[in-house]
Amino acid sequence: MPDSIDNERFRRLLLSLPGKALEFLYNAYYQNLLRISKTFTRNAEVSKDIVQETFVYVWERRKWLSQHHDKSIQYYLMRVVKNKSISYYKRNLRDEARMRYLNGNPQLLIEHSIETHIIDLEIQKEIRDVIATFPPRERECLMMKIDKGMSTDQIAENLNVSRKAVERSLTSANKRLRGYWSPEKERAVGDIE
Repeated sequence: MPDSIDNERFRRLLLSLPGKALEFLYNAYYQNLLRISKTFTRNAEVSKDIVQETFVYVWERRKWLSQHHDKSIQYYLMRVVKNKSISYYKRNLRDEARMRYLNGNPQLLIEHSIETHIIDLEIQKEIRDVIATFPPRERECLMMKIDKGMSTDQIAENLNVSRKAVERSLTSANKRLRGYWSPEKERAVGDIE
């Protein structure tokens, strides 16, 4: 990060000329904030979005930030970028775990760590809880596919029903799952900052 700025002077600038103050922050800290974000997300494009969102977040809170605070503006920027980046990383791990589980492959595809293992277990429990609310035939077909890795033909043979009936049940169950984890519901949970 560049040399520390005088926070009181910056806060006065933010109060009187918020556009100039934000431009100053952007020019002074953008590259460093991008670097911080990339360490967590490992994705340059996502990191750019996170840093941009951070400046929007600062703009929306400019009046509050123009008041006296114990922490510096640099600290605040770094904390917001770090939190947004970690939230992205965790959300991405959860999404990957869901997809692996739903595709019948609960094995970790990324470097195994305690955190990813715990997230995988939480996701499996969450998915099972959701599936438990499905109609019996959909639940039965989906669990045979997930737990036993059975093909559509094997499920049909096991349940003594047609292949089409199993396909309809699996399609319906997958639609329910997609609806449960729609982007709107994910956004409603929000990021903790």
